[in-house]
This record gives sequence, structure tokens and C-alpha cells, in this order.
Amino acid sequence: MITPAFKVTQDEDFVIINVKISSIRFDAPGMEMVVTGNVFVFHLSPYYLRLRFPHNLVDDERATAEYKLSEETIHIKLPKEERGKVFEDLDFPSKLLAREGDILQADNLNNVEANTNNIAKGPLIQEIGGEKSQSDEVQNIAQLGETFNWEIEQKIAEDSMDVLSAKYGFDNNYNSIVSVSVANGNDINELDEPEKSTADERVNERLRKENLKFDPEYYVSEYMTNKFGSDEDLVINGIKELLQFTPAIVKQYLKWYKNAENKDATMPVDFTEKEQEQMQKNLPNKNYLVQDLKPLYITILNLLFAYVFEQIENEGVQQTESGWTIGKLTPQLCFLDQQLMVKKEVLISENPNEDISVIRAAIIAGIRRGLSYPLHRNFELTKKTWNYVYYILRGGKRLIIKCLLTIHELFRFHDVYYVYNKILLDDLCSWFISSGNENIIRSLAIELKKELDTVTSETINFDCIADFNAETGEPVWENLTLKEMEILSESEYLASLEPN
Repeated sequence: MITPAFKVTQDEDFVIINVKISSIRFDAPGMEMVVTGNVFVFHLSPYYLRLRFPHNLVDDERATAEYKLSEETIHIKLPKEERGKVFEDLDFPSKLLAREGDILQADNLNNVEANTNNIAKGPLIQEIGGEKSQSDEVQNIAQLGETFNWEIEQKIAEDSMDVLSAKYGFDNNYNSIVSVSVANGNDINELDEPEKSTADERVNERLRKENLKFDPEYYVSEYMTNKFGSDEDLVINGIKELLQFTPAIVKQYLKWYKNAENKDATMPVDFTEKEQEQMQKNLPNKNYLVQDLKPLYITILNLLFAYVFEQIENEGVQQTESGWTIGKLTPQLCFLDQQLMVKKEVLISENPNEDISVIRAAIIAGIRRGLSYPLHRNFELTKKTWNYVYYILRGGKRLIIKCLLTIHELFRFHDVYYVYNKILLDDLCSWFISSGNENIIRSLAIELKKELDTVTSETINFDCIADFNAETGEPVWENLTLKEMEILSESEYLASLEPN
């Protein structure tokens, strides 16, 4: 059986379904339509479509089906059981196509005020025996909302991982894929051995290579141009225009927020026909049993930073290097690093009881990479980017999905970078569309803002090469904060202005 392309809309009285049945001869007697509660089944060989709606329909004399030859579609109108009832998320094909267990689970997780006796159905195969089940963790985050603890759990990392079976990608489900793309010219990847590195090794390699890639002279030059440069210098550099640029998707949110009566509501977002087609045709329709939810939301956080930075850097115009920029700024792509911190180091920190937030680690990783790879390497620009990410999170799930779909499409059309769709973005988009939780997103936004307000040029540091050992030729490293670099460069500049 073939699942046909379809589009669903609604009015006060009806749910309207347009089913595409191209390249076959329409046979009215052979068509079957069944409505049972909130489930609609359509069958016309070789097509079969089962949709599950959030509310009930009725099958009475008002239900109609009309074949439109010019459009090669069947136009179906199904009466609502309750007139005027709004059917949510009709533009999410994967959610409408979900099986019973999937949608019941998603509905229960998102409705945190529902009766606790109303237990959601899980998937047919459920992992048991762990400290927490997936549904327990989602319920916990959703119910706690703004007060949820995003800190990293402090425990000793296991050393028994077989390096030959190292996993990566969505929920650590993939291996033996990235190395093939590297052989074909994947210059986003920076891991020496992507198929063998453990989670801790990926973090260490990323931090080491960020230090090597960071150029203090480049950063200082950008900083001094922005602060002391002439009008001509600023025009040539372009940083002033970038700092004043606001991406279109952020403008949409700010415009809505300015006029919104309820400032705490999520922004209403409509998806274009192209986006709906993308969700239906180019994303998998799966049921996900996720081991750990936090890394998935943190991955979305870093992807949003990379996406917004790329939008600012290119002033909203997609370039041939757009995919490369997003890939390089996202640790979960270029280093397959979903952990962001070495867990062993948590135990030997100066204060063992100090709370370590993975959200803070995500912010710092984004800033460090934003100061090491793009053309414009400006701390103020990276902070502004993170503030725009906060606005997108406050806009809600549907606004985030728009960003993720743009990133997904950007990688889908690339000859090499499409590998990141296969190992991460396909599943991440599909999972988030069906299971993304507004309460968790709000918690993430609040925690992001709280952490971002404490990040300054004094808290971002790099290990920089200060000199070389005359005997061994080995580099001598010195840890410097951005603030220390700025003070040194300003003092040298001011000293040069003084008369001899």
C-alpha cells in the first residue's frame, strides 16, 4: 500500500482532507472511507491513508467526497462532532499519521494538567529496568516547567565502552556512517576518528581544536576595529551593520509579541505548503523510544544558535557556505559531541558540589566556535545571537520547527552534508514535531536567559600559544580571557597614541 500525499484544513463545521491520487484511474465504487471516533481511514487501491485527529468526527449525511480531475485529488469533507471545535496541529502530517500509542502518549505528555490517573499508552516495546523511563522524565520536566533542574548529573563515566562500537547521532543510534562521508570530502567533520571516539574523547578533542583554531590576533583586530575604527573601517568590516541586523523569523516574533494580549502565550505559526510537503515526504514516520531527552533539546539549542548566526552573518541571504557555517558552529555535528562536558572533570572541579549546567556549556561552546570559524568574530555578535535564540524559544514549538525545517532542507540538498540528516536531523525533526513539549521549551528558554546574563568577556577563555620552547620547539600555552585580550590591545593602542 502507498500512503498518498494529503493536506488537511478546517472550518467551523468540517475537517477538509485533500488526498492526492495521481497516475491512477479513479474508481468510485472501489473507494472506502471509514470514520471511527477520531480516526479516519481512506482506501483506494493502491492508496491507504489512516489519520488520527485530536478530536472526534462523525460520519453522517453531511460527509462528502468529490474527485477533482484537474487537480488529481479527492476532496473530502468530514463533519466535526462538536461544531466550532478547533483541531490542533493539522499541518503536522507525521502527527496525523501516528499510531494510537504514539499520539496518546504525546497528548498526555503535553497536557500536564490532565488527570494523573489517565495513564498514557507507551510504545509496543518499552525499555525497563533503568532509573527512569522516558515518559517519567518527560512528565517530570513538563510538570516542573520553569523549575526543572538542567544540571549535569555527577557520576563517574564508564570506561568499558568498546571503541569499535562507538555510537553517535540521534540518541546515539548510529555508527559507521560519518567516516564514509569524510572520505567523500566532508569538511564539517573535525574528529580524527569519528567511528572510534568515545563521548569524553569527543569533548576533549573539540576543546583542544577550538583552542588551536582560535586566533587571538584576529579577535583583537575585530574588537579594535569595532571600538576605535573610522567610519570607513567600519563600512569595510561590516560589523556595525551585522550588529544592527535582525533575522526575519525573530522580527516576526517581536512583532507578534508587541501586539499580543497574553505575553506568555506561544506564537501562532502557519506552515507553508512547501514545509508541510517537506514534513510529509522528507521526514521519517517513526515511534521513538528516547534514552535521554536532555541532549536532544540541547542539540536543538546549538542548532538554533548556528542557524541564527548564519542568518546574521549573511544578512538573511542563504549562501553556498550556509550549510558549512551551521555545521561548524554546531558541536553535535562537527564533533558529534552531544555531551559538551567531560563528566570525569565534573568530579575533580574546584567545588565538587557546584552545579554544572549543560545549558551553560552549550552557550559557551556556541560562543567559542562563533569566535573561531566565521568571518566576523565578535563577542557582542555571539551574545546577540544567543538573545535571538531566546526569542525563538519563547515563540514556541512551531517557530522552532520552522528553523529546524530550514536547516534540514539545507543539508538535504548537499552532496556530502546530507549525512547529518541521516544520523541526526531526520530523526530530530520528526521526534520534535511529534513529541516536543512546550513546557520543556519554556523551561529551556528561562534557563538560557538566566545563564546568558552571567556570561561576559571575562568568563570566556582560550588556551593561546604565547611562545615556543627554545630547546624543544614545543608551544608554550597561556590561558587568556577575552577581557584580558581586550585590555592588552587597548593599552597598546592608547600607548601608541601618546607623543614620544
